[in-house]
Amino acid sequence: MLKIFYVIIIVLFVSKIVCGYNLRDSFLNRGNSHTFLNKLAFNLVDHNEFSINAGTPSVDYEPLYPWLMSAAYSISGAGWLALTIIQALLHSITSFMIYMLAKKMWNETAGFFAGLFHAFYPYFFTYSLSIYDTTLFVFLVFMTIWILLRDKLSMKHFILSGIFTGLAFLTRGTMIVFLIPLLVYCFYIVWKKKNITQAVIACTVIIGMNIITQLPWLMRNKNLTGQFMISTHGPFGFWQGNNDYSYEYLSKNISLDEIYRRNPPPEIYRKYPMKSREPKEAVAVAGEFQKEAVEWIKTHPQDFIKLAFLKVQKLWTWNRNPASSNLAYGTNEGREIVHKISYLPLLLLSPIGLFFLWKKNIPAALLIIGIVCCFTGAHAIVMGFTRARLPLDPLLMILTGIAVAGFSERFSNHKLIKG
Repeated sequence: MLKIFYVIIIVLFVSKIVCGYNLRDSFLNRGNSHTFLNKLAFNLVDHNEFSINAGTPSVDYEPLYPWLMSAAYSISGAGWLALTIIQALLHSITSFMIYMLAKKMWNETAGFFAGLFHAFYPYFFTYSLSIYDTTLFVFLVFMTIWILLRDKLSMKHFILSGIFTGLAFLTRGTMIVFLIPLLVYCFYIVWKKKNITQAVIACTVIIGMNIITQLPWLMRNKNLTGQFMISTHGPFGFWQGNNDYSYEYLSKNISLDEIYRRNPPPEIYRKYPMKSREPKEAVAVAGEFQKEAVEWIKTHPQDFIKLAFLKVQKLWTWNRNPASSNLAYGTNEGREIVHKISYLPLLLLSPIGLFFLWKKNIPAALLIIGIVCCFTGAHAIVMGFTRARLPLDPLLMILTGIAVAGFSERFSNHKLIKG
């Protein structure tokens, strides 16, 4: 099965490069290219500085993905080639890790189907061809999980997992919802196999290496703003998900980004429009958006709870949301069909896979439950779109692979008994 899997992965890798070549003219306009990511990458290449406008340091975004973009642009110019190859490679490696994780949790059949699902999953396949940090983030998350789910954990595993979690934080701050369950899992496993002292040491090493990995960036931002921080990205998303317009937009499957584009715009956005700012000013403005969101929650507690339930429903629904305004690469109806075909098997089979896994490996099952609960809880507070759920989908693929393998085993045993 592993040989067949390798062949499929190689064929898919080549197909991504072919697709990237055919779509090369639109590369700089796809994905999150409408954000400041390209400006950050270009200024890293041209001026060796992390800035949206040359000469003004930026603290608006997590740095790792723009750095990856700039490295790619330095290799092949401001185009599709290097970044597509890098992301296609990361996607392929992640498929292999999904294979190995499901194999370890269950068997090779589970690994084969889980890895195959990840390799063919439309969102991961297409995101690896565009300007999205999803491919990098998912790779870092599952590299960490793969390292910590070894039979014999040692100091090198704790050091490596700390480095990879640090890199994941420098890609997306939402890594926190993965780190907490991973630390709990690591503490429990080391405690059971060794002792509580070793468990404390293991978690301390992971946290320490995490901080050390982030430290150069944290110190840079401390010098610029007076605060240890990764980016100002979070408060804006927090406000988008908690204001007078959030429920209306979310219930109608309209992107919360459109709230900024209202005419007239919300009062806070009229006062602080989205633009490049000096670092200290950027922190102050982010604080104003956060304060506005917190105030709204305090004054609308019932609406906040109602909105939280809606966010959870939108995060996990089989109906794709939000509706896309860019229809250059297919209609919303077509995207809806693709979403249902690819996601419904995960939604239906993953609970069965979790049931099977629970009977065989309770700590691994609890790790997955912990990650899912933390992730869902965080998005009940911030914002809940199906696209935000993507980092969880590989876990669902592992469980789906286990469900398929479990059913296969039972069917085979039934045939043997009957025969």
